[in-house]
Amino acid sequence: MTKSLRYAGSGWWLDAILPRSPLWLIVCAVAVPTGWIAICYGLAYDRDELLATHDIAGQLWFFPLHVICVRLLGSLWASRIDGACNGLALGDDARRRLRRGALGTWASVGAIVACAYFIFRDASFGFTTGPSGQIPFDDPDMWDFAALGRPVHGMMLGMWCLEWLLFGYLLWIQVWILAGWVREMRRAELRPHLEKILVGDGYRAAFRLFSKTTTIGLVFALGNLGFIAYTGELIPREAVVIEGAGDFLREMSDLLSTALLFVLTLIAVTVFVRILRSKLTRAVNAQLAEAGERALTSRDLEATGDSDADLAALRDRVAVQAELIRTIVFQREVDSIGNRTMWSMVAKAMIPLVTTVLKMRKVLGL
Repeated sequence: MTKSLRYAGSGWWLDAILPRSPLWLIVCAVAVPTGWIAICYGLAYDRDELLATHDIAGQLWFFPLHVICVRLLGSLWASRIDGACNGLALGDDARRRLRRGALGTWASVGAIVACAYFIFRDASFGFTTGPSGQIPFDDPDMWDFAALGRPVHGMMLGMWCLEWLLFGYLLWIQVWILAGWVREMRRAELRPHLEKILVGDGYRAAFRLFSKTTTIGLVFALGNLGFIAYTGELIPREAVVIEGAGDFLREMSDLLSTALLFVLTLIAVTVFVRILRSKLTRAVNAQLAEAGERALTSRDLEATGDSDADLAALRDRVAVQAELIRTIVFQREVDSIGNRTMWSMVAKAMIPLVTTVLKMRKVLGL
C-alpha cells in the first residue's frame, strides 16, 4: 500500500504536482482541505454555521479520498501498463498509443473532458435561481449556504471543481479502456503469440490491471456514497423535483458520477473480453485447421526397414498430434478467459449500481 502511494511517473498533471512520497502525500491531502476550510472560516458571515455544515466538514476526509484514489490509480497504470501490453504481445506502436492515452498530457486532457459536465453543472446550477426565487447556495431547502456568504460559496465551488478534476482521471481511464484498448485489440495479430498469451497466461496481466482499477473505483464509490449520505443528498430533499432522467442528471450529479464510473467499467471490460476471445478463437481455429490438414495428408506409419525414414515419419506424426492437442488446450483456455475477472468486477459494481437504481426508483415513484 505504501509503495502504491509513491509517485510512479503517471505524468497526470494533478498527480505530478502532488508530493512524491506517501507520507507527504497524506499530509498534503489533509492539509489542503484543512487550509481551505480555515480560509472559509475567516471569510464566513456566520462561523458557527460553517462548522455545522456537513458539506464543508465532510471535506476533511472526502478530499483526501480523491487524492489517494488518484495516486493509487496513477501508480497502478504507470507501473503495470507495459506488463499488460507485453502479456498480450502488443507491438511497440500499440504500446505507445496506449501509454499516450493512459498516461501523461493526453490523459490529463481526457480527464478534463470527462469531468467537464460535472464542473459545468455545479457552476451553473449553483448560481441559477430556482422555483423558490433563490439560488441553491441560498435556498434552505437545497444547499443552505446563505448564512455563510458569497465568498464561501466561491471557495466551496472551487473545492468541488478540484474534486471533479481528480474524479475525471478515474472516469477517463474507463473511457480509455473502452476506446483505446478495444481499438488495439481489434488491430492486434495474436496468432503468432498464442502460446505466450494462453499457455504463459500473458493475458492475465491486463485483467489484473483492469481488476485493480475497479477495486480503486469501488473504494472511491463507497466513500462517495458515504459522503452524499452524510450530507443528506443520497435521497433528494423535498424541494428537489425529479420527474425523469433529465432531472436526475441535473439534481443528483454525485450519484450519477458513481453510477457512470461503473457502467463504463462493465461495458469497457465486457467489450474487451469479447473481442479478445473472438480474436483468439479465430487464431486457434486457423491453427487447428492447418494441423488437421497436416494430419489428414500425413502418410501412414508403416515400417520400411529404413530406420532414418521411419524415424522421420514417426517424428512428423508426433508433431502433428502434438499440434492438435495444443490447439485443443488453447481453445479450452480461450473459453475460460475473463470469467473470473468479469464476475469479480460485476460483484464490485453491484453496490454503487444497485444503490443508484434503488434511489432512482424511489425518487421516480416506480
